[in-house]
Amino acid sequence: MEEISKYEAITYEQAKKKIEDMTLVNNFLFNSVMENPATAKKVASIIISTIVGHEVIIKGAVGEKVLTGIDNGMHGVRFDALIAAEADGSATSDVAYDVEVEDRAADRTGIPRRQRFYSSMVDSKLLESNTPYEKLLDYVSITVLSYDPFGVGDMYYEAKTVLTSHPDLCYDDGRVNYFFYGKGKDNLPPDKFNGKAVADLVRYIVTGNKPTQPLSSLLELDGIVSSVKKKSEVTKSYMKEWDRQRIHDIELTEQVTKEVTSEIQDVYNWLYSENRVDDIGKASTDPGYYQKVLKEYKEFKLLVNNKN
Repeated sequence: MEEISKYEAITYEQAKKKIEDMTLVNNFLFNSVMENPATAKKVASIIISTIVGHEVIIKGAVGEKVLTGIDNGMHGVRFDALIAAEADGSATSDVAYDVEVEDRAADRTGIPRRQRFYSSMVDSKLLESNTPYEKLLDYVSITVLSYDPFGVGDMYYEAKTVLTSHPDLCYDDGRVNYFFYGKGKDNLPPDKFNGKAVADLVRYIVTGNKPTQPLSSLLELDGIVSSVKKKSEVTKSYMKEWDRQRIHDIELTEQVTKEVTSEIQDVYNWLYSENRVDDIGKASTDPGYYQKVLKEYKEFKLLVNNKN
């Protein structure tokens, strides 16, 4: 299929093909799968139960859950899926799960602080007034990525709060972050995970590939994903999303072009005022020389502004 320019409108058939080629790590497809509450609960159950190694009873699952900032102008968050689950043998209270899919390597550097912010937002919304901190729900974040978040090449990374001065002492704040890189080397500890089940799930989410003998839960997940991909409303929704992004990109390009054109004109006007007409011709044909002149112009403007 011929690649479509981001500035072009997309046809129904082109959008349908784009969706067919998507895997669950794609935010649009994941959000589409999690849109229906009943389906969201089932998908959340499959993913979380596979990761933790036993059946988890899902009380509620909300796709694209937005938590607003604590005040006007303050940062809010949008979760791919925020899930409430009943307590099990390893937890003293109900558990809040955050399931995220990540497909933009450009976001890598912000991951640790973003996870900190996400968990704090959940905590601020879940602890009712006059409730002791011991009752705060456990928070488990599961992030599946198409890129390596920490650059080691492994599939599994886990982050917890620790008492660094006394690492042998327990510091249980009820929070854990799991990161699973779908193309990484399988380093899943056998005493913690059902390694094959988790690895197969993570690889499926990222690549769409199933093993030769998949578990029934993975087949069920694939059936849900395939069914969502075939829905005409999902294709139409993608077309609308494509069009919104296309218009945004066009407007942004026009704005940048306008700003660059204005800047070029300012530089040429300055050169003319400095009787450097020959430099105008050279800068117009030599990008490297233009950058040199632009630097001079900015230094000149800075000097003038400082004098004023």
